[in-house]
Amino acid sequence: RHGTCSVTAQSTRARVLLVSGLQVYPTLSGGQLRTFALANALARRGCEVFVYSFVGRKKDYLARKPSGTQLWPSGVKEYVNRSSLGFLAGYGSYGLGLPPIWLSAFLHCACKLQPLPLLPRLLREKLAWCDTVIADFPFLYPVFGANRKRSRLRVLNLHNVEHHFYDGAGRWRDRLLRNTVRHIEHAAVSSADVVVTCSEGDQQYFESNAAIRRSLIVRNGIDPERFRFAPETRTRTRTELAIPDDVKLFLFTASKWGPNREAFEFLLGFAKAHERRLVEHGIHLLVVGNAVAAPVRLPALTATGKVDVVEPYFAAADAAINPLTTGGGTNVKMGEFIAARLPILVSAFGARGYRIEHSRTGFVFERENLLEAMLNVRRFLDSKPAVLQEMVNNAFVENAPLIDMNQCIVPLAEVVHDHRRRGAAYGELPASSTSRNRIATRDTGA
Repeated sequence: RHGTCSVTAQSTRARVLLVSGLQVYPTLSGGQLRTFALANALARRGCEVFVYSFVGRKKDYLARKPSGTQLWPSGVKEYVNRSSLGFLAGYGSYGLGLPPIWLSAFLHCACKLQPLPLLPRLLREKLAWCDTVIADFPFLYPVFGANRKRSRLRVLNLHNVEHHFYDGAGRWRDRLLRNTVRHIEHAAVSSADVVVTCSEGDQQYFESNAAIRRSLIVRNGIDPERFRFAPETRTRTRTELAIPDDVKLFLFTASKWGPNREAFEFLLGFAKAHERRLVEHGIHLLVVGNAVAAPVRLPALTATGKVDVVEPYFAAADAAINPLTTGGGTNVKMGEFIAARLPILVSAFGARGYRIEHSRTGFVFERENLLEAMLNVRRFLDSKPAVLQEMVNNAFVENAPLIDMNQCIVPLAEVVHDHRRRGAAYGELPASSTSRNRIATRDTGA
């Protein structure tokens, strides 16, 4: 009893291990942004968070950079495993257009054997250390089976309904992949204590189609502080892009994820088809991200290709555009557009999950009417900036609970902390090494 009472406040912090298939930081995609924001928000809510990533970045493999731990700006630690297995399996699967089902197979075999000889040593140590383990994406769910005797909260963080990306109506390969991924997703949901989705639609799907214990919605929130810019950031970035002050930049951020690539191809065709009108009205499309392998520069469109950081391009932009018509979950880019206080042109599909009302908090368009919508926003920028500013402010106020991960994370953080408190109260969770030393000192009378 004395030992339990002497556990310090530090030792009662919830200890969270987030297991990722890919290196999370620096972020290069919407999925990585979600994971990055979720881990940081849990840390801000008093959790001690450690991220274990199975596969690093290709450039680091080519440079023969060893496995190691990196420190995020927030203080969260991420260990990146750069073993040859991850490189060959991860990038081999990617090259073949396969989802990371190799991770499911590897972890399934590794966690079947006790005492887990196939799992990397650090991962075994962190599984013993944590009281909550988060599997990021369903493909990592077999990690829930490690150390079965230990009381641990198992959380599954979902980004989409993954098998919906394989329509199953085409070749036998697509049908096989769809069925395989659906099986993995349903098994993952059934294995978790808490299933976290980013939208009501995804939550309803899993509640209706899989055995589920508890589900929470943690939306694709971001850190709004990322979008506070010094005035010189805008000037510098536009100078680097060679965009004159009188030209209005419409920003689209896009990774090479399939729906983004399709949207980029649409914008590329649109910019070529309406080049004269766009240039005449001083409108330029800016596509930032690796949706395109190499930079593209046209009279009405610039695509940067892969960049290290996206924030300076938000500072340079006058408006944002999201023409997506396919995909799953909600778009992280929408939260970023709102947080950056940019007027938004968005397709009805791209707006899903957010409170966007046409002409009040944004501009909703159909693709065939995009030119008219862009010219309309250009007129607002020129002659009605106060009206446009009110729309931007309304969009932020109404969507703040949906885009600020510090608010979005509250339901999950409460569950994690409650689990830690209950486990500590009943002696189900081991104290940290510091706590054990203090307990021993107290009990021996030192």
